[in-house]
Amino acid sequence: MKRSMERIREVSCGADASRGRARRAAACLGMLGLALAAAFPSSTAAQTSARDTLPVVTDIDIEGNRAFEDDEILRSIATSSTGCKSVFLYPLCFLGLDEFKRISRLDRRELRTDVARIKVFYRRRGFRQAEVDTSIVRSDGRVKITFTVDEGEPILVRSVELTGLEGIEGAAEIGEDLPLVPGRPFSEIDLARSRNQIERELANRGYAEAAVLVEATVPASDSMGAHVTLNAESGSRYSIGAIDVSGTVELEDDDVIRLLSFRRGDVYSLDEIVRSQRNLYSMALFDYVDVRARPSANDSTMDVQVQVSEAKLRGIQFGAGVSTTECITIQAGWANRNFLGGTRTLEFNGQLSNIATRSLAQQFPCSQAGVETEEGLGGADVFNRINWVLRADFRQPWFLGTRNWLHLGLFTERQTLPGVYARTGVGGDVRFTREISRGTALTLTYRPTLDRVDEGSSDFLFCTNFLICDPADISVLEDPLRLSPLTLTVSRSRTDAVLSPTSGYRLTLEAETASRFTGSEWAYYRTQGELAWYQSIGNGSVLALRLRGGALRPIGSGIEGVEFTADREELTNPLKRQYAGGAYTVRGFGENLLGPKVLLANPREIDCFISDSTVVVTAQNTLVCDPNEAGLTSDEAVARAIGGLNSLVGNVELRMPLGSDRWSGVVFVDIGRVWSSGGDVPEAERLAWSPGLGIRYLSPVGPLRLDIGYNTSSGAQLLPVVTQLTGSERVVTPDGEEATVDPGTIVQLGDENNRVQKFRYDPFEGKSFVRRLVLHFSIGQAF
Repeated sequence: MKRSMERIREVSCGADASRGRARRAAACLGMLGLALAAAFPSSTAAQTSARDTLPVVTDIDIEGNRAFEDDEILRSIATSSTGCKSVFLYPLCFLGLDEFKRISRLDRRELRTDVARIKVFYRRRGFRQAEVDTSIVRSDGRVKITFTVDEGEPILVRSVELTGLEGIEGAAEIGEDLPLVPGRPFSEIDLARSRNQIERELANRGYAEAAVLVEATVPASDSMGAHVTLNAESGSRYSIGAIDVSGTVELEDDDVIRLLSFRRGDVYSLDEIVRSQRNLYSMALFDYVDVRARPSANDSTMDVQVQVSEAKLRGIQFGAGVSTTECITIQAGWANRNFLGGTRTLEFNGQLSNIATRSLAQQFPCSQAGVETEEGLGGADVFNRINWVLRADFRQPWFLGTRNWLHLGLFTERQTLPGVYARTGVGGDVRFTREISRGTALTLTYRPTLDRVDEGSSDFLFCTNFLICDPADISVLEDPLRLSPLTLTVSRSRTDAVLSPTSGYRLTLEAETASRFTGSEWAYYRTQGELAWYQSIGNGSVLALRLRGGALRPIGSGIEGVEFTADREELTNPLKRQYAGGAYTVRGFGENLLGPKVLLANPREIDCFISDSTVVVTAQNTLVCDPNEAGLTSDEAVARAIGGLNSLVGNVELRMPLGSDRWSGVVFVDIGRVWSSGGDVPEAERLAWSPGLGIRYLSPVGPLRLDIGYNTSSGAQLLPVVTQLTGSERVVTPDGEEATVDPGTIVQLGDENNRVQKFRYDPFEGKSFVRRLVLHFSIGQAF
């Protein structure tokens, strides 16, 4: 040590540094630092080594707490327990590999401070008598910490008085639903929230500089009771004065002002200031928006300063994705967000989906896309072709008012629902939206479309899904038909985020009709409703609930002016029927496979011959055959959804963080039912439920979602069966006369009177647990 001190003295900067010779002083100081490092070479290492000898905190318990959950208290302290860095590293952590753990060591000074933190936590929430003690259990360099809380009795709010609101419009409403209420603990947090709520309510009524003074007393005669007085000093009432816009380049200042929800002379409202800023951001016209109000020279007005930074108003975008329902998807678009000025928007967008389904149908990652062509049905390939959407859209903001929007669109599209329908449509839509209040909108949409079933798939579509197998009926449905629905939608969103909400709710109600009065050949009434609710429950976890339902009723036969040759349920457009099952509804089922179904039988797997190669087929394309006696098995039959007239879906999700901000896990239970019939309910139309697990990764385009649902179905279902004639059969009528039927014709299995013969279908009989698991991969939360 003596030699080290001598070395320090040798490099002393002496008087040179004090004389202001900067360069020499800097050099001397650098040499001094090197000398100190040489004198004490192991000081840093020694500190690290000493820290590494501290015991590892393996567990932290909270005992004695009744008013608050463990997680709430643990979030208020600094000490934490050792844990795995990520849920994906749990197997390695379980094996004892510390490299993959987040090691937390006992710091006694921090522990003493944590005791004070918990006391502060309780006292701010009204528990002034709370006491906290700690105990530490040691074992082989590891410790378990227990915080024992004696909460004591809280100080309760005896009364809350709100004064100073005399003469203010809606004064009674201002004091409603305050967090601070008599009978609850006297919480400083609830007190602050109540004060802020009153000030905001006043600010929304023009009192921009309102303040609330708090007086809280705990009398000696009642030391466990608090009497609170909230005295509002409203100040002057303001209206909107001058509105100044800065930062525009291509846009006109007047265009920006038109997008604001207030005008000069309106009563000042803080919510309208915030709403206007949100509106400007939502237009995608700006990278930065700041809307501020300040008192003007006139004591009764607030001048508003709107500062913006314009985004790129014209641009091209590209995207690609993979999902279990649409296989590979690519999209591209071009937008001009100031078309002809006035912040009008013109967009052209295109999307291709179902790419690679022909080779990957019903295989990962396209496990619910397309139809396997080896099923032996010639029409199956129609569901494996590429789908497309091409759109041109024009949007006009502030249409006949600042709260109104007008949307005009033209489109052409090809759409498939595997095994249900394949259609091509061309048409347009006109949509008028009015914002009723913050987060609430009313939308009226008219969407005339000329729909056509894809060539070669009409018999497959209608016979397979609706048991309309008569050639005369199918010929009517092969022609392009007009579908022109008029839809009224009311939507309300009060959530804290768009993609992954943690609190609030969303409500959507929809009523739709189509008939000759709307220019439609398809005729029906349709209603739909959905309510989703989100609540944070601590430690980053979120409880999410959703209830959805709908009903469809045909008008007349379902198609204006059309009568079918045989008696049957009225026909409804397959696009508008009710479906459930899949990644966004009941996840223990394949896409749309919950509810009424029909079975497709490979003609090579059934024996319906009456002799040699002879089969009996009626004029309505009914193959006279009992599927239960034709050698058909549940493994060979392929279920296809036909949808129903009514649906009900409920979901419960617990979303939990998994060691980082980007990863989260989900435990869910889904229930659902799709049905058409009344009276005795078939097994396929009964309420079903499905538990499951999932993982989410928060990507720049939204949450990437992987869910595994478990199908709990039990018992056999009696389902109708259809198949396809191969052309190698000898066909006769029930009277024994020779008949000619084209190869590839779809036929239903029934008796000679065209009554359907149903097959006992049980896909899980004798199967393992794994066969009941259904995998879903997609982008975005389930709801």
